[in-house]
Amino acid sequence: MALLGYEGEKPTAESRSLNEDEVIGNFAELIKRSEKARTNQNLRSVIAKLEENIKDNEKYIIKMFLVNNKTGSMINSDNSPNISFRVDTINNIFDSIASSVIDAGLTEEQVATIFFNAGKKCGEAFGLTFNTYLETYVDVQDSEEKIEEWCLFDSSVGWGKLDYDAERQAIVITNNFQAKKIDATGAYSRDCNFFKGYISGVLNKISGKKTQARVECISCDNCPKHSDERDCVIKFGF
Repeated sequence: MALLGYEGEKPTAESRSLNEDEVIGNFAELIKRSEKARTNQNLRSVIAKLEENIKDNEKYIIKMFLVNNKTGSMINSDNSPNISFRVDTINNIFDSIASSVIDAGLTEEQVATIFFNAGKKCGEAFGLTFNTYLETYVDVQDSEEKIEEWCLFDSSVGWGKLDYDAERQAIVITNNFQAKKIDATGAYSRDCNFFKGYISGVLNKISGKKTQARVECISCDNCPKHSDERDCVIKFGF
């Protein structure tokens, strides 16, 4: 099955159901096509179309980034600069910060607040941009549909698999990156509050509510760090 062309082609029913072998087999063809792209904008268009083409694949999607070898910058299909970390690296960064501020005399509760606020600030910045994108380019106005679109989007960037549970008014995170062991030490990251703050921040901007989102982990008794469970459940309200 052919990949999408550069301009004017729409995904067919067949192209929306690439299986694993087809995804892997067609990757080299994408690279060949990208080398023929006349401009970076054209290449970004190819990347965006490929991502759209296989987003309904049951097992895999391909998330593409364009790296400028001369400048060292990495951008995605909407021209936003990005940076890539191993999960181990980001969790080591968080642990190092936590250890440093505790050694400086802060309590565990104060450290949790620092990480929560940091995540919240990041979430609000992203949520503001994402809300504008949804309303302007996708014509999504309903708040619950926005939450579903956000979960779908952030499930493709390594945070974990996010699902909106409308009945429980919760975000369910499968394979939360903050619930993984750090390879070098074999220990779990001590922080979980950055992600909770991030969820709160995003919801503040896409929910349409005037009050701040309140979030609470309701899976602490079966935390993936201490049990066989794979899900973190973050309940929210306003």
